Amino acid sequence: MVTPERRSGAGLLLETLEGPIRYALLEWTLEAGLFDLCRAAATPDLLAERTGLPAASLWLALRALVAAGFMERNDAGFRTTPDILPFVTAGSARDMRETLRSMAQTRHAGLGRFGELIGGTAGAQGPRLFDDAHWDANHRSLAAFHNAIAADAMEPCLTGLPEWANASRLLEVGAGSAVLARSLLSQRAELDITLFDLPPVAKRIADDLHGLPVTVVPGNYNRELPDGRFDIIWCSMTLYFHDQGLPVLIRRLAERLTPGGVLVSFHEALTDDRTGPAEHVLGRLIPALRQGDVSFADGEIAAAMATAGLVNATSELLSTPFGRFRLDAARKEV
Repeated sequence: MVTPERRSGAGLLLETLEGPIRYALLEWTLEAGLFDLCRAAATPDLLAERTGLPAASLWLALRALVAAGFMERNDAGFRTTPDILPFVTAGSARDMRETLRSMAQTRHAGLGRFGELIGGTAGAQGPRLFDDAHWDANHRSLAAFHNAIAADAMEPCLTGLPEWANASRLLEVGAGSAVLARSLLSQRAELDITLFDLPPVAKRIADDLHGLPVTVVPGNYNRELPDGRFDIIWCSMTLYFHDQGLPVLIRRLAERLTPGGVLVSFHEALTDDRTGPAEHVLGRLIPALRQGDVSFADGEIAAAMATAGLVNATSELLSTPFGRFRLDAARKEV
């Protein structure tokens, strides 16, 4: 049998039609608890009995879940695909269900009025984006994201620095949670870590520490930064909201470095024409239409670091489960 060509010409157009169906299928399966019921293989009849759903339509959904890659079928029935199982089942340490719902709400809000968003006539719709209330409401989903996959991608960015072994003080700007701090302290218990975030989020982080020796400072980086000097300042997907331009913010962060200290950025790097990587351009389209495009171009953060007088810069492109990112690091002269 000849496999039809996909992702070109008409195949690309037709494949795109599957996107909303895939997400609707995922959302329904999460709500129905079917991933949990299929931790081990289960027959359609057993699943129909446990869910109270009609066997015929459930069979169609199960087939679609296999086609989408969310489930596998064997002689014993249907089971959740092992590589997604930790992220979609209750009680898992890497449970991402709340994260998926929160990200979908942000990325999909306004899809029904897409033309109006393009035309600038949609007006206010849905929750405000990226203010104190937004981050306060989404703290749990962000912490779950960090716990599930993000901290695993970010930790080597810090522990791999030449400065890591001798650093005494670390500042995380826009931390969102204490997940990364907890992981770093498991490797270097003596490290003095400060987490800086908006006041409501800082309070939630402090409540989640459970005795962890971490300092939490509330504030807005456009107005103030924590006192003192730091050997490492870590900024991950948080520099977007500067109100006086990125170079001004980078310069203020550089002033908080000790001599020889390093400022580290983990952000996307769009192509020069801002058409890729696709996961950032498409995933951020609705938020960009609602409040402006804040994504960084390739080299933009490195240029701001150089303007701030930081030296000995290094850069690396990284591939993560949540997209492609650029890791930039630059140092304050001794």
